[in-house]
Amino acid sequence: MPLEAIAVLDDGDPTTTATYAAAPRDEEVLRELQQYQTHEVAEAQEIDEYRDFLKNALRPLGLYSDEFLPDTASTCYKITFDRELVAIFRLTPVAPDSALHRIIPGAAGKSVLQVNNIAVDKAFRGDLLLGIILRNCAVLSHSMGFDFVAGVIRQEILSWFTDFGTIPVRHEPLHLLGDDAVNDFVTYFRTDSRECVDYAITRGYHYFHRKVTMRNIKADVKRARRRAVDGELALHG
Repeated sequence: MPLEAIAVLDDGDPTTTATYAAAPRDEEVLRELQQYQTHEVAEAQEIDEYRDFLKNALRPLGLYSDEFLPDTASTCYKITFDRELVAIFRLTPVAPDSALHRIIPGAAGKSVLQVNNIAVDKAFRGDLLLGIILRNCAVLSHSMGFDFVAGVIRQEILSWFTDFGTIPVRHEPLHLLGDDAVNDFVTYFRTDSRECVDYAITRGYHYFHRKVTMRNIKADVKRARRRAVDGELALHG
C-alpha cells in the first residue's frame, strides 16, 4: 500500500497567516520543505524499519537501550526525503502522575504528549530535519487534543531544541540512561490553543527560511571567491 503523507503537515496549505509572520514567503524554501514528507508508521514492515533505523542511529552514540523501543501506546512517524527514510520520531501519551507533569509549569492536571526516538540520518544532521520534526510534534499534539508536547533532552544538545523555540525548564537533572554523568532536561511546547501552535509554525518557517538562506549565502560567497581567483589567474596568465 503506498504511503500517504500527513496532509496537515506536508501537503496542506502552507500559506496560513501564521506561516509568514516572521519571514517572507520564499518559493525556494517551500520547494525544499516539500521534499520532506511525514508518514505515520503502521505496517509491520515499516515498524521493523523504524526499529532498525533507531538502533543504527543511536548505538554508535552510546545512547541506545531496548527501553527506547516503542510500545503499543506510542504512535511512530518517519520522514522521507525523495522517498528515502531520513528520520524518525514517536509520540506517547504520558501518565497523569508523571515527572513531566511535575516539572513543566502549569502541566498538573493537563494532558502531556512526550516525543521520543528522534533520530536523523547522519547525512541530514544540521539540516532542516530537526526543525521539521519539532514543528510536526507541535501540530500533531494540538490536532490530537494534548495540552503540551515535551521531550527529555541531553544537556549537551538542549540548545538545538531551544534554538528552534522550545521552552526549557530549569530543574534537577534527570538521568534517563542511568548514568549520573549524563544530564537530561525537559523542554516543551504548549499546544492547548491554536495560538500556541501558530507560534511553532511561525517559528518553524522562520527557522527553515534562515537555514536555507544562510546556506545559499555561503554558497554565493564561495562562488564569488572562485570567480575572483579565476579572474586574477586570467589577468596574469
